[in-house]
Amino acid sequence: MRLIRFTALALVLSLAAPQAAKADYFVWNDVNTGLQITYPDTWRQVSSSDPNDVITIMAPSGRGHASCRIRANDEQRFMVYPPRYDWAVQEKNFSRDFWDKYLAEYNNHAVEEMADGSGVGRGFASYAVATYESAVQGPEMPRKAILFATNYNDKLYVAECSSHADAFAQWKHLFLSVAKSVDFQKADHELTTGHYRNFLNDPHMRYIDTDGNVREHY
Repeated sequence: MRLIRFTALALVLSLAAPQAAKADYFVWNDVNTGLQITYPDTWRQVSSSDPNDVITIMAPSGRGHASCRIRANDEQRFMVYPPRYDWAVQEKNFSRDFWDKYLAEYNNHAVEEMADGSGVGRGFASYAVATYESAVQGPEMPRKAILFATNYNDKLYVAECSSHADAFAQWKHLFLSVAKSVDFQKADHELTTGHYRNFLNDPHMRYIDTDGNVREHY
């Protein structure tokens, strides 16, 4: 009899126990830039407000008015540098001064946090937390955003996730998850010579030009 009562109690407790939350995500790829991003399938993609916006997504309606967008601009100035200098390119060109200029399109903007040496996708990134006033994808309101800027291959990418300033703490973790999901189409090989033999160690060809100068061909 005690066995029957124990079995019945276990069944009741199992039915009363909260079920694990089920989370579904949507993986989106951009055919033009090769960018990939993953976000909750309850969010919706909306029309981008600027020509350089790759994707803009919004959370379900609510006071938080949470949204994320990724921008991409052609940036070929630094393609001359080997990938091993990507960290230096980021620190020199996409740091505090960059954010001051980027946020100038918003009213009453202020950078609360900023750090170099972060990362988005395959690139070194600058990270910032900023406040501003904006009507982007909603009514004019005080907003707080987490932002990442990275230069990879021939593009400058900026990932920006924001919400009403009062609701930012509730959304920050999810914003970071969305930013972490961003990936780019691979452009750089881990090895300088790719899958070929190390031809950089081959003997160099020397010759004398028409002016009598010794030249070396690499």
